[in-house]
Amino acid sequence: MRGMAWLASVMTVTVLAGAAVEARERGRRRTREPEESLYDQLVRECKLTAEQQAKAKAKIKAHDDALAAWDKANAEKMTAAEAAGKEARSGQDADAKKKATTELRTLRKAREEAGAEAAAAVLTVLTPEQKTAWGAYQLYRSIAGRYRRAELTEEQLAKVKAACAFAAKDLAEIDDSDSKAKKARGAVSQKLQWAINALVLTPEQRKTLAAGRGGRGKNR
Repeated sequence: MRGMAWLASVMTVTVLAGAAVEARERGRRRTREPEESLYDQLVRECKLTAEQQAKAKAKIKAHDDALAAWDKANAEKMTAAEAAGKEARSGQDADAKKKATTELRTLRKAREEAGAEAAAAVLTVLTPEQKTAWGAYQLYRSIAGRYRRAELTEEQLAKVKAACAFAAKDLAEIDDSDSKAKKARGAVSQKLQWAINALVLTPEQRKTLAAGRGGRGKNR
């Protein structure tokens, strides 16, 4: 791991490159659909060649077909679970809310698992560098969702994306067969969260996030 050098790099990139990335992100948000396709995301983030695009399309179709088959077989279960969840949220029964949430989470996980093999096949068309870029993008999406309550500006999101790119490179260097891999991943995650909290968020946003967690883990 690169320690403080990693953090220094994050600071440099977020300050110098933030404006340019911000402009690109703002343009994309204005022009693209709310739910962008997996194919479009891969083409943009990984800069797929024409040959890779053709292979990706075929593999993505297999992934979509797997999900469609699951949706068809479990349509009634999903409808019932969503209806139960909506009813539970409108009431005051904590146990009912917990049960509804658990049932929905279980179904959604099952759906994800149904397409997992096909989704993994999609990534086989990527080079190691492209896989790192894709990992950075997925990390960015996860982080952006986690900080949604803070209502990050376009400039802040650009900085988060730059930080995630550095973190993804560190993550790509971790050997999953190493007994210390889990600890190493945790260290990268902590550095990333520290960088975002210290270098991106405003004091007001940090308070908002802390309040949302009931005041727990203020520095996380």
